[in-house]
Amino acid sequence: MARALAQRGLETGESCVEGRTFLPYLPSARKRETFLRLLHSYAFRLFLRDILVLRNRYLPERLGPFFSPESVEEMAWEVERLGFMKRGRSGTVRLLAESVTDFGDTFEWFVAEILRREFRAEPLWGVTIPGLSCGGDFDVLALLSGKLLYVETKTSPPKHIELKEVRAFVRRVGMLSPDFAILLVDTHLRMKDKLVPLLSEALREEGVEDADMDRIEKETFGWKGRLYLTNSKRDIAGNLSLCLRDYFLDRFFD
Repeated sequence: MARALAQRGLETGESCVEGRTFLPYLPSARKRETFLRLLHSYAFRLFLRDILVLRNRYLPERLGPFFSPESVEEMAWEVERLGFMKRGRSGTVRLLAESVTDFGDTFEWFVAEILRREFRAEPLWGVTIPGLSCGGDFDVLALLSGKLLYVETKTSPPKHIELKEVRAFVRRVGMLSPDFAILLVDTHLRMKDKLVPLLSEALREEGVEDADMDRIEKETFGWKGRLYLTNSKRDIAGNLSLCLRDYFLDRFFD
């Protein structure tokens, strides 16, 4: 991975820094594997995001309508068993993972692990590349079959993602010039309603005339076989696989 960036004349700053993730609170490989398994559940990821917002104000009734009382109790038990929080007898909660302020860095690590384990990629996550006018913060970079992939991850729902964020992603793509790129939004909501138009608008701002996105399958969309947008409904690995198949296959006579 470092060699691929060096061949573009780039040097990486920091990457794969665990200090803002849950990982430092998982002292054993067994606990990390348990955590990784739990992260495949969309409900569990939502639960983690909610407790990071509520922190010591956590109460089951303050969680969103997505959760049933039974699922809340089960996930709270898992989080406590992992050592991220401690529940008192009176129902109070103390968040032990004090250095984790949001879920973004942990999600980047999770996506990198999916690429490593499911697709045998060579990923880096939380990558900074100094000296780029576009900012230089890249969520996940990976080598697959010698091709450079850039994945931008979003843990906010579509209603909280604005044009300026999509515009910044497109500019980073233009500056880095990876072989292909994916915008991955951790939601089960539709991409077509808001994010497809925003991504097309950001492409037009960069001078692209034909900026329409094509639907690949369900809520996975592509542009010119190089730029993709997908969500996490059904399965993150499955949706990433749709993007990879579209990029790598059926190109021999192009």
